[in-house]
Amino acid sequence: MNWVSTVCRAHTAIMGHTEFATSDSTESNMTKSLIFAVRILVVSIVLFFVSIAMAGQTRVFQAPTDLPNGDVVNAFISSVKAKDFSVPKTPWGDPDINGVFTTKDEANTPLERPKEWTGRRMQDIKPQELAQAIVARQQQAIERAPFAGGGNDLVETGVAIAVPIHWFDNLASMNSRPWFIIEPSDGEVPPLAADAKAHRRNYPGFLSPERDSYTDRSTTDRCIGGSMWWIPNLYGNSHEIYQTPDTVVFRYESFRTSRIIRLNQRHLPQVTRPLLGDSIGWCEGDTLVIETTNFPDGVGYRGYTAKDLRVIERLRRTGLKTVEWSMTFDNPKVWTKAWTYSMPMTLDATQPIFEYACHEGNFGLANILSAGRAEDKKIGAK
Repeated sequence: MNWVSTVCRAHTAIMGHTEFATSDSTESNMTKSLIFAVRILVVSIVLFFVSIAMAGQTRVFQAPTDLPNGDVVNAFISSVKAKDFSVPKTPWGDPDINGVFTTKDEANTPLERPKEWTGRRMQDIKPQELAQAIVARQQQAIERAPFAGGGNDLVETGVAIAVPIHWFDNLASMNSRPWFIIEPSDGEVPPLAADAKAHRRNYPGFLSPERDSYTDRSTTDRCIGGSMWWIPNLYGNSHEIYQTPDTVVFRYESFRTSRIIRLNQRHLPQVTRPLLGDSIGWCEGDTLVIETTNFPDGVGYRGYTAKDLRVIERLRRTGLKTVEWSMTFDNPKVWTKAWTYSMPMTLDATQPIFEYACHEGNFGLANILSAGRAEDKKIGAK
């Protein structure tokens, strides 16, 4: 019930009592004035308490101030921003990051700094070194392509058993950087926290070799889910961002996933835990900042439950056709410190989101299990 209807009901009730009280033709004017004064007092009290309740519901949004790695991320984004580039604005004044983007040319880039570059910073890697690394990564991608869904050259020679090779985005990817992690400065995921083992989960892996039961299969095998964190992969590297004054819709080609980020709103109660978490966002200058929490216990990241994970994204236009997308992972129960990776997205209308023809209830799971039984019979397994 809103405050207007509350006051109207109170007023109507009091008026009813007033009419009853004033129905006596012998009632004095003094009595009428007293009743009127009581009516005003009661309505004022109702308004007072209703205003307190409404203030609790509509208090001004306050952006979190305890976000880790912010200075590092902002400095990195500034370092890759095109010189003299002015970030465009939406009609309502937010930084404009609308559009269809691709990350296909960042596929094959390692998350962590490769061992051969230990002790070196991103800016220390010479262009010719990166060019040589890109050629080696492309060659490795071509060699692995026939076995993207599993198997090896001793069992299934030259057969793409997951998807056709011509789907792949990564066979000729021209990476823009040597690795993705920008914090910690050593380019590695931080050590695990002392009690991290308590938060480890035995989540079934995508297309894992176990074939014994449907309980060995992941939700991904069932075409359920997708995730909000994303590193360029074999295919499905298109994204679309659509902005309104109140929300940002972030679409992923992979698993037809869509996230709705509510702008300038508080998080949902912790008991509400959507599959992709609860995302809220706000603008800090030319940067859209997104904080996502409230992941279900059944959602994992790097083998650990995401229940207590907080993910902070920062998206900023760095050129006419580029948006830098950084993602910070903060979970003191799993890692000793927060860590961040960052990658560019390229505006490219020629890379629209294609249909991801995978849906819950298809024949995939049944075929995986029946093929497993056939393989067991072939090799004489009991």
